[in-house]
Amino acid sequence: MVGLLSVAAGPPALSCDLDALRHYPMTKALENRAVPLRMPDLFFTSDRRPDFDRFSLDAAGAAEMRAALARGLATFAPAERPVLMLAALDHWTSGATGLKGFFVLSDSVFLEDALQALDAEGLPAHAALLREGAALFGPDYGGSQARRYARWSDGHGEIRDAALDAALDRLSERFRALPPLLDEAVARIARAPDLTALYEPLRSGADDDDRLAYLTGGLWTCLNHYDAPAAVAARLAALPVAHARIIAVRIFEAEMLNGSVHQAFFNSSGVLAPDVVEALKAMNLPKHAAAIERGIAMFPKPYPRDTEARRAFMGRQNEAFDTALGDLTGDVDDGAMHAAMIATARAADILPR
Repeated sequence: MVGLLSVAAGPPALSCDLDALRHYPMTKALENRAVPLRMPDLFFTSDRRPDFDRFSLDAAGAAEMRAALARGLATFAPAERPVLMLAALDHWTSGATGLKGFFVLSDSVFLEDALQALDAEGLPAHAALLREGAALFGPDYGGSQARRYARWSDGHGEIRDAALDAALDRLSERFRALPPLLDEAVARIARAPDLTALYEPLRSGADDDDRLAYLTGGLWTCLNHYDAPAAVAARLAALPVAHARIIAVRIFEAEMLNGSVHQAFFNSSGVLAPDVVEALKAMNLPKHAAAIERGIAMFPKPYPRDTEARRAFMGRQNEAFDTALGDLTGDVDDGAMHAAMIATARAADILPR
């Protein structure tokens, strides 16, 4: 990419589909609509709600969670509830831990609700794996979520039942090989005119923040800035200019908003700091670019793009260094970078539609 990282080697083929990122998918509209059902106890509370620990549930807590899910589903039309349940279950069973996380964490209390949805929607392979997983915990599904978790782990990183852990891992791999439940839900929307009439306006009417999030989520995976600096450089250089500027700024912004500018330099996002400066200048944000430049100037020359080298240097500095780097946050945390990314995407006609 002109003006950003340069590398001697030719750029590798990109692993992402930039054309696909131009279209805002129905899966995102469905995911957004299902968010409250993924955490029903937070969104559909009861006036008489007793206190319970959602991270360590006994039978009473599980009943409250399921009651909250029922209250949430009741706020939607009957025809829509099955696709929303599939979307919620997709969320509960995805992620790094897959079905293992589902069975030992609080979402496991929704097993019967999930099975009812899968059976009703004609998804026997998914349902069979959930039933197989439940059987691993023995009679009465292990008793409670708190007891299921306690059998699996001590809560401090030690696995208590290695055989159960391995079986859940194998089950997770088999579940991942099945068609994603979110895709199954979207296919049902496409086949039902009433659902299409409901969801297409939600998809086409998504706001700019959601569209930018979809674009940058795809670019984040494409760039993989956790890799070695030279590999990151090659992938960044292979992106079109607007895409490269947006993802460099987005990664840095995400770390800054999660913590501070100090965190953005300390973590893997720091590999992109010089590229962020150039992108911010191109986005007509000179004040923000200058702040990041002041941060870069606090490091040795040439700037250490390697994360371990950068962290080693930072670890040798005093509190004044940390404070000065963190204080740069106030110069960039004003929302202008976010607006500039949207404007850049619009100008390049790459904001998903």
